[in-house]
Amino acid sequence: MKNEKNPPPRSSCSIRELAKYVGLSTCTVSKVLNNCAGKKIPQATQQRVLAAARELDYVPNVNAQRLFQRRSGVIGLLVPANPLTPGNVFGDAHFVDILGGMEPLLEENGYHLMLLFRNGERRPEERYWKLFRAGTIDGLLIWGASPEFGCFRELEENKAPYVFITNRPLDVSADGVNFVASDYRAVAHDVAGALLRAGCRKLLYLAGPEQSSVTTAMRQGVDEALAQSGAELFVHYSRYMPEDAREALFAAGKRSFRFDGVLCASREMVPGVLEAAHPAGGGCELPFQLATLDAPARAALLPQEIAMGKMEDSTVGKVAVSSLLDLISGENSRIHRLIPGTTVENPHILPRAE
Repeated sequence: MKNEKNPPPRSSCSIRELAKYVGLSTCTVSKVLNNCAGKKIPQATQQRVLAAARELDYVPNVNAQRLFQRRSGVIGLLVPANPLTPGNVFGDAHFVDILGGMEPLLEENGYHLMLLFRNGERRPEERYWKLFRAGTIDGLLIWGASPEFGCFRELEENKAPYVFITNRPLDVSADGVNFVASDYRAVAHDVAGALLRAGCRKLLYLAGPEQSSVTTAMRQGVDEALAQSGAELFVHYSRYMPEDAREALFAAGKRSFRFDGVLCASREMVPGVLEAAHPAGGGCELPFQLATLDAPARAALLPQEIAMGKMEDSTVGKVAVSSLLDLISGENSRIHRLIPGTTVENPHILPRAE
């Protein structure tokens, strides 16, 4: 059976090309080829995959075949504890949306998710390669990694499939790890640019924890936006907590630095900023322009905000699972993916860009 929309490759094909040809995921095709499909995949679909494999003279990847023969059907999701961002992880809107993005792809490919909670202070020597060796998991997703998280080195040495989500270790170059994250640098550039277009020239930037790849990417975007503007920037690093943001504003007010714009790294900081601006409560107008770099996709722009960056966390979760499945199947050996965010501007405050 010929596929007119996806013509067969001219030479020997990979499993990815075969999957594209039949219009299925690489994981589904791998299950069929390795006799792991069972009754979850219709017989007609299995026959279509096998016919296409014969037609294209597909040669199986030995490593992928070995992995699928030992498939556990479980993916681990490691949530490291980070003292810089305390709190219940399920109260984090970003994390919940990332999980929501994972669910459909996991179900489609017959995988279950195992949550693994790590506290580096209590179990500093925890290792996860043992879960692969025991056949407990086929791959590992790592969300919100703390800066000192180094257990991935053992995974790297043993070529275990893993993907960092959102944050990655800072002591290793981007080329040396697998990661999927929002494009914080681009969004930070756009949001900071909105403050500049509003006439702000003295900015107080409430950044997140200094030892964080997210903070590093945001700072790069902000610096690039301000590079030729002549604007001044005062940076305060702290946790993503309203009380930290409130104290930062009080401290900045005692300095000689007088700001006309406040840039919050996270929406979680905004209540502290509003409280500091109007300690008695009830205030609406701010004595400065306010913008937020990182908010969940479902967040609404506040009346006081001039601009806000919204992260497509659901897409991040979906791409993270898809990328990990590619690593498991042997289709990719390295994953670097940045997911675009969206900048929302307040038309009642911000003048239109010419």
